[in-house]
Amino acid sequence: ILDFVRNECGFEDASSDRKTLGSRNEIDIFIPEKNIGFEYDGLYWHSELTKDKKYHLDKTNKCKEHGVTLYHIFEDEWKYKRDIVESMIENILGKTPNRIFARKCKVMEVTSKECSDFLINNHIQGNCYGKVRIGLYYNEELVSVMLLGHSRHFAGSGKEEWELLRMCSKIHYSIVGGSSKMFSYFVKTYKPQSIITFADKRWSVGNVYHKLGFMLYNESKPNYYYIIGDKRYYRYNFRKQILISKYGCPQDMTEKEFCYQQKWYRIYDCGCLCFKWINNKEK
Repeated sequence: ILDFVRNECGFEDASSDRKTLGSRNEIDIFIPEKNIGFEYDGLYWHSELTKDKKYHLDKTNKCKEHGVTLYHIFEDEWKYKRDIVESMIENILGKTPNRIFARKCKVMEVTSKECSDFLINNHIQGNCYGKVRIGLYYNEELVSVMLLGHSRHFAGSGKEEWELLRMCSKIHYSIVGGSSKMFSYFVKTYKPQSIITFADKRWSVGNVYHKLGFMLYNESKPNYYYIIGDKRYYRYNFRKQILISKYGCPQDMTEKEFCYQQKWYRIYDCGCLCFKWINNKEK
């Protein structure tokens, strides 16, 4: 990662740093010119065996107190989604090699398969189910996607109508004004009353959502994944009833106890920023 930041992004002075946070707290990769840091979090050594649930969040917050924006890269992301991670690093550092203006793109809805393939190849979290799939095409090529669906979450006094589930551009491309163009199309076509969305604090400070008119309403606690082999798996797949039916978990054991016994250890992220958009023009 350091080689990529130095050689491909052009920040030759990037290095590990023990001054900003003190000698006991190293920033793996620090770019002084940008006040940006990157952490490489190995799954085993950053699991619950050696780190508590707030470790990554606390380090992010401590960097913030010193004016440094810290990003966390999990080991399996670099190992299995390296192209996507490199593109995200380029974007964070303002070094994305290809730049397209949204005004030169055509906005239209995308088929389920086209959207799925695009997200798998270009989004760090991959694909998920959504009802409305909006894309931007440049010279007949899909270069950006926004996926929305009916929300299962509650914010404030009631359940919100829509959730913005995924949004990304083709790797190594920046679509200037792209998110705004796709979002405007959705609002004009579907006339939503409210939309919520979530930004992973390992990777985002939520700037794009502020630009779209979203307001921050909450910050979630760190979430956890289970490590099996050299990959993380979302905790939803390890609910007690699934463990009982699929793996023979005893009734008197908790999820955590059973998974720990299997040597499926937890690793915690930094939590999410929770945003809400309200269509004031419709009221």
